[in-house]
Amino acid sequence: MMRKLKSNWQSIALTVVVLLSLFISWIVWTNPFPYEGARHESYSNNQSQYTPQSMGDVYLPTKAIETNKKGSQNQLHSPKANLILSVKRELESWKLGRTNVVKQNNSDVYLSYLRRRNSLMLTYPDEVPSSVFNETFSQSIDTDRVNQINHIVIPLNGQHEIYLLGDHHYSVYRVRVEKGNFSHIRRLLTSMEQIPVDHKIINGVAVMMYPHSFELPELGYQITAQNIDTLSASLMSTNQHTTITANKNGNETTYTDGTNRRLIYNRQNGTLKYENYLSKDDRESTSQIFSHFYNKLTAIGMPLDNLRYDEVSEQGRRLNYRAYVNSFPIFNSDGYGEVTLESTSSGNERYWLSLYSLQVPLPIDHQMVKLPSSTEVINQLHATNRMRDIKDLRVGYIWKSNSVNNHVVKLVPTYFIKYRGHWVEYTELEK
Repeated sequence: MMRKLKSNWQSIALTVVVLLSLFISWIVWTNPFPYEGARHESYSNNQSQYTPQSMGDVYLPTKAIETNKKGSQNQLHSPKANLILSVKRELESWKLGRTNVVKQNNSDVYLSYLRRRNSLMLTYPDEVPSSVFNETFSQSIDTDRVNQINHIVIPLNGQHEIYLLGDHHYSVYRVRVEKGNFSHIRRLLTSMEQIPVDHKIINGVAVMMYPHSFELPELGYQITAQNIDTLSASLMSTNQHTTITANKNGNETTYTDGTNRRLIYNRQNGTLKYENYLSKDDRESTSQIFSHFYNKLTAIGMPLDNLRYDEVSEQGRRLNYRAYVNSFPIFNSDGYGEVTLESTSSGNERYWLSLYSLQVPLPIDHQMVKLPSSTEVINQLHATNRMRDIKDLRVGYIWKSNSVNNHVVKLVPTYFIKYRGHWVEYTELEK
């Protein structure tokens, strides 16, 4: 027996290696890496919990910035754990008390709180009403005193208070922590990947900067497409007995119900525009827009796995939601992975969305992409004389379709600039 094993050891070893490889591949494809989304990973015990996206999940902050005792700042991210979701779960058990105004209309003081030493700051991509903060973190701060929130600053030195910052009027609010364990927050920050950052005021707007060049990986994702018949039925359904008609014209199909609803579907790029003409009396109040649109997203069956709130219009009646991966936003010129909902003051509701959304990450060879510092990017933009029209800067991923397999996309990291109200990949402005 031993003689046979010795003479065939190479064949046996090869068989074991092949079986082990097949087993590992099966694990990867049936249990892909846990990115942000409905597949929420518990950071403390590394066990995946499959839960539906609540309103608080969709309206989570999207960036986590740690400032150490010396004042150096780092953006925290990880492909293996959702830090912000873990902090949310921790804050839900806290009890927040009295809120006071610390300072307003002073950009220097505001900047000092954005850079507050020995703290963790959670940042929203755009302002949210304090009612959304309460809904997300199960709190009841005074919504009359605190209007809009852009940042949540959590001191890590045992201070029994947190700070809420609003970019508008450079507002700083102090909130008393009556019950809360800061040591649990500190433990969540270990083993996170770090990118050095800083904050500056540019053209009157607080902007997070990247003072040094850094690297992020390219990512591969499998995409899924919603069924147009199912989606059109969800959007066009009413309590009334109406007949939906579909008329084709070139690449577009227009669905109407004979009353006040219309859906235009572009078959070539998979995008939709929906309009519902309501009376002015039927429109939702501005104060309820955030919850109203979350209910609309769930009612029409939008996949919310990676979708996050991203922007609000100046009038507060138009919200944009965008796919995020590992705390970074995703952009695409055709609007893939993006949803915009609008309720006009006259009562009309309009939606812009796509059939396509990210499904699961793929185990590809993650090639690293080196990005320049924010200073280099801004200097290049200064040379184009476009700086005065720029309002913001962010790092994200551009969605690139695969010419061979239309079910797979590549996400490539790059800078995006808010130029004249629209997000543009920064090299486009250098032309």
